[in-house]
Amino acid sequence: MKIEVLVQGDPDTKPFTKMFHYEKLDNDIFLESAQLIKKRLANNMRLNINETLGWFVTYIIISLDEGKTINEIQKHIPELLSPYQVMIGVPESLRLLTFTITRNNTRNKMISITTPICINQYLLCDLEQSV
Repeated sequence: MKIEVLVQGDPDTKPFTKMFHYEKLDNDIFLESAQLIKKRLANNMRLNINETLGWFVTYIIISLDEGKTINEIQKHIPELLSPYQVMIGVPESLRLLTFTITRNNTRNKMISITTPICINQYLLCDLEQSV
């Protein structure tokens, strides 16, 4: 499986693409990477942009293997991480994500997520705390 992620952030930044390749032979590496990210989250460490994208891709791969629909995946991705679980600037850098998933002998599936990490509450919380 190949997953291509088109990342679009703030209007003044240039979009970029990141590629992820996942094969059943790479299952151990994939699971180990997911466990490392999970440990960072459990230890209240913030994820950088690459770890955040890896976490989203992990969720997509597991969800597709479980037979979840594209709509279900799109609905749940924004619930995966809060702004306090990622480094400063990551939510703003990931305003629109478009995942193109290519599996063997099947047509491409596309998943688009607008605001995968909600920052509205994040900003309001900071304002409320400073008052």
